[in-house]
Amino acid sequence: MFGHTDIEKIFEAIRKKQKFAVMTGIKPTGQYHIGSLITCNEVLYFQNLGGKVYFCIADMEAYLHSSVPLKEGHETAIDNIADILALGLDLEDSYIYKQSEEKEVLRLAAIFSKNVTYNMLKGIYGEQAFGAYQSALIQVGDILLPQLGDYEGPLLTVTPVGLEQAPHARLTRDLARKQYFRDLYGFKMPSFTFHQILGSLDGGDKMSKSAGSTFLITLSETEKTLKKKIPAIITGGRDTKQEQIKLGGQPEICRVFDLYRFFFMEDDKVLETRLQDCKSGKILCGECKQDLFSRVNTFIEKHQEKKESKIDLAKQILEL
Repeated sequence: MFGHTDIEKIFEAIRKKQKFAVMTGIKPTGQYHIGSLITCNEVLYFQNLGGKVYFCIADMEAYLHSSVPLKEGHETAIDNIADILALGLDLEDSYIYKQSEEKEVLRLAAIFSKNVTYNMLKGIYGEQAFGAYQSALIQVGDILLPQLGDYEGPLLTVTPVGLEQAPHARLTRDLARKQYFRDLYGFKMPSFTFHQILGSLDGGDKMSKSAGSTFLITLSETEKTLKKKIPAIITGGRDTKQEQIKLGGQPEICRVFDLYRFFFMEDDKVLETRLQDCKSGKILCGECKQDLFSRVNTFIEKHQEKKESKIDLAKQILEL
């Protein structure tokens, strides 16, 4: 996390043991991938500190943005939810729903639409198809849903997002602060945290399902697929072994080091040693990738064992 809006209120609520909600979700357009763990880990962190998690299956967004039929999104969502449960989401303190079936979210989106203009949305998001603007209003409904009287009632909320989601934070807060809605719903201003984004394996700015499965690592990889993907990850290595030994690597542009930094090397001292070994040329990219393969493969194998036992539960949650 490198930035926030009003997070102090959340930590104050934690200190005073007051209830608060954590809002998050996933667009069911493909398999859960490593990049999404950044948000997931932050959500679990806040849940462990007492927050109730509101987890949205953004199937309407998937339809409006990516033309994913609702039925297809439903099947993908089952797989995604099984991943989330295996990663440690506590169902006892969570509310999981699909946008297409949560009428209060859709109702809020419709009500909010009367209070925005085309120029306002264009100013925030740029020139977009109308469906993208509609999707943005639905997401505002998601973020403010926990504060409705039939749910938690007005309370503090925090929504962890990547920096590219900052426009949603702006729009949500713009609408929540309108006196009409504060009088009608009693909204408290929602908080947001902003975290770094993991780049794609080919050096792109973001690991994203829209970029295709070749450039990301999913939680459904096999040993065989990892043996293809990890050797192909772009690094900060030099053109030759001799240059690497002489000049050292460039971890600041290396996706392998990013994966260590974000997930697979929790001990800061070990990470610092790896950083210095890379920059001094003591370790070569091939060795680093072999180590990464071992760590990622072990993590995914253990995750898949846990996930297998969560599939039926995920179906029950989404098919009630």
